[in-house]
Formats: sequence, structure tokens, C-alpha cells
Amino acid sequence: MNVNVTVDKGVTGVGETRVLAEFASGLRYEALPPEVVAMAKRCILDSFGCGVFGAQTPWTQAVTRVVDGLGQSKRASAWGQKHKADVLGASFINGTSAQGYELDDCHDQSMSHYGAGVIPSVMACSEDFGNVSGREMILAVVAGFELGTRIGNTVSPSAFHTGFHPCGLTSTFGSAAAIGKLINLDSEKYISALGLAGSQAAGLMAAQFGAMAKRFHSGKASQNGIIAAYCAREGLTGVRDVLEAEYGGFCSSYSREYDLSWATRGLGSDWEILKNGFKRYSSLASSQATAECLRILREQHNLRGEDVAKVDVGTTNMVFVHCGWPYKPMDPPETIAAQMNLPFVGAVMLLEGNAFIDQFQDHKLADPKIIDLANRINVTVDPELDALGPDEMRAVRVAVTMKDGREFRHSLLYRPGHFKNPIPDSALRAKFRDLAGRVITTAALDRIETIVDNLENEANPAALLGPALQDVKA
Repeated sequence: MNVNVTVDKGVTGVGETRVLAEFASGLRYEALPPEVVAMAKRCILDSFGCGVFGAQTPWTQAVTRVVDGLGQSKRASAWGQKHKADVLGASFINGTSAQGYELDDCHDQSMSHYGAGVIPSVMACSEDFGNVSGREMILAVVAGFELGTRIGNTVSPSAFHTGFHPCGLTSTFGSAAAIGKLINLDSEKYISALGLAGSQAAGLMAAQFGAMAKRFHSGKASQNGIIAAYCAREGLTGVRDVLEAEYGGFCSSYSREYDLSWATRGLGSDWEILKNGFKRYSSLASSQATAECLRILREQHNLRGEDVAKVDVGTTNMVFVHCGWPYKPMDPPETIAAQMNLPFVGAVMLLEGNAFIDQFQDHKLADPKIIDLANRINVTVDPELDALGPDEMRAVRVAVTMKDGREFRHSLLYRPGHFKNPIPDSALRAKFRDLAGRVITTAALDRIETIVDNLENEANPAALLGPALQDVKA
């Protein structure tokens, strides 16, 4: 199903920003193809699982204490804990927790995680408003993902190479677009919401080397998107050509190279949310193809990490820059430094057969056995892989050399969870139940699954989901 996109050429500020705003403000639930609705529900369930699990991490608890200390009104739920806050506080907490253990979804081309930026704001506002239907929630999520991903595509991967964290940049637009839809902004105010989002976009990639700051980028993006949409509703104007402005615009400021055609290409017919992917492992998306190659080799050939002499990983420049650096444990331990490092991820996969939650506990981060193997994992740029297209930006070729001289090889163009190598729905549900089931009751898991499965028919789902997401185990 296609959505017609029209642009008023007589209005000041015509350009990609207006095209996106016109599209989103005019979008209706009836225009969404069934597969888009189904994907939105997958994104919601996966984000709930990630957010509930991440609730007890030190970074989420730090944000929760800040929000509690501000004395905000208790109108929306913090997932996986008993705290409540206003919509800004709840979205800040839940966005931080959803992105808090490198388990959340990933849109590969734009290199961002929109579940943690969009769904907390939609959920918090829906709880606060009351009587927001499931269809309205789905529509808001789709609008947020669609605009966030498209805006992210325009500056990817250049903004990342410049040093900006895409989650903090483009998830701000995604949240603003979602809430703009939820509060029914007209196209002019929608343009301002996007402009105000662009003025708040922020996030530094150096956080990946050892800082909790990366965790809260999505929380801030979720919160800032609400501020942008609410302020636009009240008449505060934003930069009307925020995407295309040649001086001081989003693209021109954050990216050395950008392509504005990504913003509107196939708009209304090619749904970017369908290119959203999910994670199998508890690490950055750029290391997951390597982890999968090593898992396959380990299982096929009954390999033991203790018997590995070295591992050679050939990949793209993006992966090399993102996570190919030598692993150095932090003191005190910083989980992020291990999760964002390909050699560490590869080492724990070879030694333990997985790279999930248990492999990134504090006592593992300076384990001499893991560090020794990580130091023998060499990451280099493969020119042939580097010349492939944007969908293949995380392609890898892995060669494992054993101490007895045997060599095993495996290659992947697409990480597990990429839209061209999807994770089955059964595995996504199992992931949700595993993550959320560590924190909330089995009855709550069942309620959440049932509500999300039937979301398009629910009259006021947030009122039911909020308590279920807080039904923590005794």
C-alpha cells in the first residue's frame, strides 16, 4: 500500500523537512500495510524486554535517582521497577534502560536504535493521556521509526565517523515524530517539532570506550523528542529547513558527507521500519556477524577457545573503526568497553559459546584468559567487503587458526537480526521472556505478550501495560 505525499510548493521552507512533515502529519493507520503493523509490534515487545532487564543496571538506577530527586508527578511507569515519574522522567529512565545492555534493536543503514528512543516516549505519553488506542500507539511508533531512520540515513555513516553517536542524534527526531503524531500536530507544527528536535540532537561516540554516557543518549533522545513536539504544539518554532539548511542545519553541521535523497526516497511505499533488525547477542551490532561466524565454527567443528592460536577478521572500515580496536579493561570495570569491542566479544564466544548477558558481568571484564584470547584476535579492513553497499556495511570474513595448525573459515554478509538475515519471531519471543522474565512475574509476561499481540484492537493498552511492566518479582 502506498501513501500519497504532497508538498505545498508555495510555502516558505520547502524541502526534505517539509516533505517528511507533510507525510507524517497526513499518515493514517489504514494506510499501514499489515507487515508494517506486525513489525511495529515486534519492536514494541523487544524494547519492553530490553527495558525491563536494563532497569536494575547501575546506569538506569543513577538516572532513576535523579528523576526521583526532581520530585516529578507520578504519571507514567518506569519499566522493571516500582518508580513512577512524569512523561519526561519516565521516557528518560526507560530509554536509558532499553539501550542499557546493548540488546536493543538496530536499523543498520542509519546505525541507530529507535526502539529505545521512540517506544519509551510513546508509552509514557500514552499512559499520561489515557484512552490512547493501540492503533494510535502503533501509528505513532511507525511515524517515529520512519522519520528517524530516514533522517539517520541521510548522514550515515559520515556522522558516526565524525564522532557523533547516531542514537543521540536521530532518535531525537524519531521521538519527536512519534509524539507529534500522537498529539496530532498539523504539518506546520510538525515542521517545528522536527526543527526543535534537531536543535537538541547530541551524543558523542567516545563514550563507547568506557563511559555510562552512551546508555543515556537514547533516554535523552526520547525525552527531548517529547519536549520538541510539546513545544511545537504551544507555538515554539524550530528551524523550518532543519535537514537541508546549508549552514547550521542538521546534515551540514553533523556530517562531512550527506545525501538528502535518503530522506524521501520511496517515502510511503518503501517502509524503513521493515529494515529494522534485532540483536541476538549483548553487544554492538557491528560485532554480531563475527560472533555468529565464531559460534557456527565452534559448533560445527567442536572447537575450544583454549585451543585457538589466533583469529583473523576481515571486515569493513566501519566495523574496524567501530569495534576493531584492541581491548583494554577499565578500572573500575566498564561493561560498555567490552560490549563495544569486537576482540572481547569474539573471545567470549570462543571460550563460552555465547556473547549474551552472562559474558559481560564485571568479573569477566578483566579475566586474564579472555583478555589473552582477545589480544590474539586481529581485525583488518578487507577492501572487497568495504566496497560493498550500505546493507553490507557489517560484512565479515573470519579465519580461526588452531594451535595444532588447523584453520577454519566462515563469512557473513549480514549479521543475525539484519532484515536480510532475520531472527525468527519464536526466537524474539524467547528473548523477551528471557530478559523480562529475570525481573517481572510470569503472569506479567503473559499479559504483556497478549496485549501487544492484540494491540491494534486494544482501546487503552498503556493503562494495562504500565502495571504489567512494573509487576516485579518479590
